Formats: sequence, structure tokens, C-alpha cells
Amino acid sequence: MIVLGVETAQAGGSVAVRHGGSVAASRSLADSKTQAEQLLPVIAAMLADARLAYADIDLLAVGVGPGLFTGVRVGIAAVRGLRLVLKVPAIGIGTLHAVATRAIGDLRAGESIYVVNDARNEEVYAQRFSASAAPGDDAVLLPLADAARALPADAVLLGTAAVLVAPFVGRPVRVLSGFGAADAATIAALAETRAAQPDFRDLGAPRPLYVRKPHARTLKEAKR
Repeated sequence: MIVLGVETAQAGGSVAVRHGGSVAASRSLADSKTQAEQLLPVIAAMLADARLAYADIDLLAVGVGPGLFTGVRVGIAAVRGLRLVLKVPAIGIGTLHAVATRAIGDLRAGESIYVVNDARNEEVYAQRFSASAAPGDDAVLLPLADAARALPADAVLLGTAAVLVAPFVGRPVRVLSGFGAADAATIAALAETRAAQPDFRDLGAPRPLYVRKPHARTLKEAKR
């Protein structure tokens, strides 16, 4: 199976292609402000690196957030367009799920995972996961102190806001550094695993996971 993964929900972003169960090529996006302009040319260059063509792709995967609103939209729009052209399934993967999955190999016996990513305005996107990165609940938006209170006793803390949340915990907590960002290779791997399940079915175009509304409001909302 050949899987194209796209992650633009966080700063920068990345793309990756898996072939035969391993990463064949990957590339990073240089600037979050130009994700829309960069994305398709970077994908094309990466496929050339792997000596693959768009027509070879069997499955699409994209990070659906929560994260940067513009970035989430850019990635999902690109994958939706490719899905229509290539006529292949597309799977959306939660950003926090991808972050948690990257940390599995660094856990100690008996530890679970708690991911907190910076949502700005002293808030975080938070979600609990088991030692195998199975989601324990849905992603939520919390103030820093509330996120600290929700930290499970057996959990390690990771994500882009881990160092912001840790001081509010009030007890020693193990913080894993270097696992703040999701990456396209992990998103592609998670989608490949899901597609291999006997009960897998194409659920249609991926949808964004915003958790909260964008700061930009419609004119009607602003007048209320």
C-alpha cells in the first residue's frame, strides 16, 4: 500500500509517503504563512524523491487538528481535492493522537500519556491516551490550570504546552520533551493501520477537528 500523509495543523508542517510499510520519502514545509502555496509543489517534489506518481497512491491521510485554524483548513482542502481526483479513501487523524503515538517508545512501565498543545490565550488542547496511544477521551480546550488538574496520576506530560502546564500540577510530573509536533509520517502510519482493519470503510472526506470556533467571526455574529 502507498499512503500519502499531510500535516499542516501545527506550525510549519510536513508531508510523507509510505510504501510497503515504511517511509519512502518525507519533506517539511518551510513557513506556516505560505502553507497553501507550498503544499502541492512540496508533495510533487517528495513523490519524485520516492520515484512515485500521484496515480500510485492508494490512501490519503491528513491531520485534522485541533491546531492552527488556517493550517487545518489548508491540509484538509488539499486532501479533499486529491481524494476526488485520485478516487481513493482519505482518513483524518487527530493531531494529538499523532503526538501521543510518537512517544510510545519512551514510556516507562505503568505510564499513560497526556498531550497538551498550545492553543494560545493561556489555553491548551488536551487529551488523554493509554500506553498504546489509544484515546481515553475526546480532545478538549482547557485553561492551563484546569489542564493540570485533569492530568492522570500515572501520565507523562508532553506536547507544545507541556512546560506551560507542568508548573500548575502541584506535584512532580515527568515531562517528555521533543514530542510537541505531529508529523506526516506518523499520520500516514496511523491511517495505514486503520485502513488494514477488517471493518474499515471509507467514511468520506475528512472533517476538521477545531474544538473551538475560529477567532474570526462572521458579520452576523459580531453584531449580536
